[in-house]
Amino acid sequence: MPAATVSAPPGARRVLIIDDEPAVLRVIGLLLERHGFAVATVSNAREGLALLADKGFDVVLTDIIMPELSGLDFLRELRQHDLDVPVILMTAGATLDSALDAIEYGAQQYLLKPVEPEALVHSVGRAAALGELARMKRTALAAQAGKAIPYGDRATLEAVLTRTFATIHAEFQPVVSLKKKNVLGYEALMRCDETLFASYGALLLAAERIGWRTALSRTLYQRIGQDCSDMPEGALLFVNIHPLDAQESLLTGSGAPLEPIARSVVLDIRESVAGEQLTALAAAMPGLRGAGFRIAIDNVGTGTSGLDNFGKLSPDFAKLDRSAFAGIEKDPNRQRTVRAMYAMFASLEVPLIAEGVESVAERDALLAAGADLAQGNLFGAPSKRFETPSL
Repeated sequence: MPAATVSAPPGARRVLIIDDEPAVLRVIGLLLERHGFAVATVSNAREGLALLADKGFDVVLTDIIMPELSGLDFLRELRQHDLDVPVILMTAGATLDSALDAIEYGAQQYLLKPVEPEALVHSVGRAAALGELARMKRTALAAQAGKAIPYGDRATLEAVLTRTFATIHAEFQPVVSLKKKNVLGYEALMRCDETLFASYGALLLAAERIGWRTALSRTLYQRIGQDCSDMPEGALLFVNIHPLDAQESLLTGSGAPLEPIARSVVLDIRESVAGEQLTALAAAMPGLRGAGFRIAIDNVGTGTSGLDNFGKLSPDFAKLDRSAFAGIEKDPNRQRTVRAMYAMFASLEVPLIAEGVESVAERDALLAAGADLAQGNLFGAPSKRFETPSL
């Protein structure tokens, strides 16, 4: 059956639908067309692969159970040469194995038939937007690195990531008490020797493209566990985590690298985590707390979901992002805002750590606003050793 294309306005997001049931193709195609998408439909995955090689699409929507080539087999083959296009899988017969395979090969979403029309339209629109955002991020990261990141070739990317993983190590930056003039702990920061991945965000984006996020997290935690053997007694270790790691036996359970030192570890969670990831993380909290981990909400002042996160995660610490106080020493309005934030966190009995303090003037203005705990190059740059901070 040849591909059918539904007309749509110029510039409309393009959707490829793959299903062996003509009625499904017709109904979903008309639904998405009514909502402004440009739709192409094919009845089998082989035709879908050929069409994708010939034309570009913003989203692929495919059934899983099909003759000749299943939706999962289609996804595996697609990811060999195209790591960008978001794929939504649909099925009437879900299994755990198929869900895990879908995650491994980077499916954007896994929908159970019958799908409510409104939910389907929302999922397709969201997938198209996320795909566009991912391409923009990749372009920006490539420009920052000065060279192209090899996303288009899975084998090349796997080789680059394998080489990168071998060089991953931790560096530690002190977190200090300004009033007591002592060390509270250190934040573990990811470093590697591959210039393409100067930041954790760039490395995470690449790892997610080929389903290696879990492997990246496990490698990071292993290296942190190895590199922190000489941490000063009584110091805390702040470790940034992905919100899904708690659900994947990476933090607790047999072989979890950080569990032996859990009572010294504070898990840093970004303020912006929300939705399903926040729900999954909140469900894992009893296990994390039981193992001895403490929790910090990171990047406070940059997102809008913080209050919801506080209610669900009950953090032991919060971290004030530098963007919230930069220039505080010469900005009375910012001084009042920061002072109010410190008063609010004091009422919650949650210590607030100012991140990224760079100058004596900033330090003194933060002290005047009620600060105590701080982190930044003023006190010590990240180092492979647990250096004594400058106080």
